[in-house]
Amino acid sequence: MKFADLGLSDELLGAVTAKGYDTPTPIQAQAIPSVLMMKDLIAIAQTGTGKTASFVLPMIDILAHGRRRAMMPRSLILEPTRELAAQVAENFEQYGVNHDLKMALLIGGVQMGDQVKALNEGVDVLIATPGRLMDLFERGKILLTGCDLLVIDEADRMLDMGFIPDIETICSKLPANRQTLLFSATMPPPIKKLADKFLSNPKYIEVARPASTNTNIAQHKVPVDSRKKREVLRHLLRTDDVSTAMIFAN
Repeated sequence: MKFADLGLSDELLGAVTAKGYDTPTPIQAQAIPSVLMMKDLIAIAQTGTGKTASFVLPMIDILAHGRRRAMMPRSLILEPTRELAAQVAENFEQYGVNHDLKMALLIGGVQMGDQVKALNEGVDVLIATPGRLMDLFERGKILLTGCDLLVIDEADRMLDMGFIPDIETICSKLPANRQTLLFSATMPPPIKKLADKFLSNPKYIEVARPASTNTNIAQHKVPVDSRKKREVLRHLLRTDDVSTAMIFAN
């Protein structure tokens, strides 16, 4: 299967080709057609599976039709950290090079002025961390009633960082008939509860990360009398001039 088989526009295929890709990863092949058909989606996938492009690419084609309005983003991508948000923003810029779409990045650690200015001018996609988004929402700087597409990325990390209450609040402010995409490496009960509450008849996808073999790890077996284990261990550490070590014991 090639990217050209997934239903993406010629403009988007050109951007994908320019980045050197022609064959989608398993999650991209399964997710992209469903997103283009405006279905809700639950995707269980780890970092390294190509999951970011699996929602960024179809979003660009969906957003190519429509008009942006001040303070009312047309779509929203939630990320747990500003570093991840910045990475997604970079992907959006690269893949959207042939489209006239505006993006705003709402993250902590930077001045709000430029972010508010971008919102006032109107954006097609808003990429945000929950904390900064809630801050601007409570200040009356953003309206979520025009957001028709929501992506909750790294949902299990959101759970670990205590963002689930914020996400529930954000979801309650969005249109009820929106499209929602949820990506997570695992599906613990609180994430399943979130999905059951805010997604409508979602398509479920689960893909494993491709197995990789480290080439810089050597394995050795050292037969030794149980009474001499510590002595042999000290000898090995001294002989190999080990500066750092991790020792597992039972």
